[in-house]
Amino acid sequence: MTDMTDRKPPRMRMWIRVALGVSLALNLAVAGMAVGAAIRFGGPDKARAPLPLGAMLYRELPREDRRALRDERLGPRDERAERHRAEAAELDAALRAVPFDPAPIEVFLAAQSRQRNDLEQALRTAWLTRVAGMSDGERAAYADRLAEAMARHSHHRDR
Repeated sequence: MTDMTDRKPPRMRMWIRVALGVSLALNLAVAGMAVGAAIRFGGPDKARAPLPLGAMLYRELPREDRRALRDERLGPRDERAERHRAEAAELDAALRAVPFDPAPIEVFLAAQSRQRNDLEQALRTAWLTRVAGMSDGERAAYADRLAEAMARHSHHRDR
């Protein structure tokens, strides 16, 4: 009788080795294409829709101008947070009311829409006042930043 511990394990068949090699190559190719696509198209950040022009006009202002505009029109951060909490509580109460009455929600949404429109108008006016108060050099630098932002977003849109 032969001892089973002296036997060598059977060699892997050649076709299995080839299949494993081909599988590894395909997996690496797919991973490479995914990484290449993420690099070429900019990944998940570039998948967003381009900014509206109004947002670009605001974002390309200097930081201190943006902060001043925001604080002038919306108030200090603490007041904004308190206002948002009160609005959320009001909406929550209207949604949980039994029996449900859509009228308070309709009034709430109409008030939100009016506030948003008033805010947008006030921001447009304040923005124009800020731009009109810039020196020629500051306005040219702002126009350059705005043109770069528009080019970035139009390049993304062209794809």
